[in-house]
Amino acid sequence: TAKPNVIFILTDDQGWNDARFAGHPYVKTPNLDRLVAEGARFANAFVTTSLCSPSRATMLSGLYGHRHGVLNNFTEYPDTLPSYPKRLREAGYETAYIGKWHLDGHGRTGYIPPERRQGFGYWKAAECDHNYNKSHYYAGTSSEKQFWDGYDAFAETKDAQQYIRDHAKGGKPFALFLSYGIPHFPHATAPEQFK
Repeated sequence: TAKPNVIFILTDDQGWNDARFAGHPYVKTPNLDRLVAEGARFANAFVTTSLCSPSRATMLSGLYGHRHGVLNNFTEYPDTLPSYPKRLREAGYETAYIGKWHLDGHGRTGYIPPERRQGFGYWKAAECDHNYNKSHYYAGTSSEKQFWDGYDAFAETKDAQQYIRDHAKGGKPFALFLSYGIPHFPHATAPEQFK
């Protein structure tokens, strides 16, 4: 059988019920609701270390924090750990990462070279930037800092959509990890229509 494409969407610091599909009476999330209806939802997930980097390291490695050793937001993801994008590449997948990485441990704005990307090929990401209206990223193998056009979640989504269009035409299966910095503080940076 054909290998399925994988799209993993991560929102930062979002509560488990902060969406309409999860029962929130006021938050309107029609696109997420539709995505959940057509995809898979893990409704019983638990975080063992509630900081960004340890949680991301757990998702990437499949290990608990006491096993992977990334116990704060300033520790580099060790290259000796397993990572699912490396395994997917071994299985013939194209891999892509767009958005907030927060696993490098070399400062929030520094360039993350390919050898520290844990198997992701396509790359438009940065360590950590909560300036959502002028957030930076690095693309491909270039160490030139670039900036998303406008509100970063919108620009990251457009880039992910283009990646999917470009890779959905056949050929190798793909695994896309789309990692938003939102709704993490500061909330005051949200576009006017969401305030």
